[in-house]
Amino acid sequence: MNIKSEKGITNIDITVSIIIITLFIAIIATLMYNINVNAKSIERKTAATNYAINEIEKIKGADFETIDTLAGEEDIENTGYHKKTTITDYADLEENKNNQTIVSGLVKKVIVEISYKDGNHIETVDLSTVITNNN
Repeated sequence: MNIKSEKGITNIDITVSIIIITLFIAIIATLMYNINVNAKSIERKTAATNYAINEIEKIKGADFETIDTLAGEEDIENTGYHKKTTITDYADLEENKNNQTIVSGLVKKVIVEISYKDGNHIETVDLSTVITNNN
C-alpha cells in the first residue's frame, strides 16, 4: 500500500498560488497607476500648449503697432496655469544688436511661456513666433 497519495492540493501549493496571484495583481495595479499619472501629465501639457497657441493667435490678430501692450505675466483664471508673454523687436534681440542691416519696427519676436505644477515640480511649455509689420 502506498502511504503517499498524489491526489489533492497541499498547503504549499495554495501558498505559492496566492503569492503568484498577489504579485500579478500588484504589478497590474502599479501599471494602471503609472498609466493614469502619465495620462494626467499629458493632459496638463496639452492644455498648456493650447493656452500658448491661443495666446499667440490672439497676438497675431492684434494690430502690429499695439501688440507690445499684450506682453506681461498673469495667472490664467482658475486653471493653475501661469502665462508669461514676451514681445521683442527683432532688432533688439541680443544676437542682432551689432547687425546694422536689421531695421527696427518691422519684425517682432513673440515668446509665450505657460508654466504649471505637475506633481512636485513645475513644468513649462514655450512657444515662439515672429510677426511682421504688413504696412
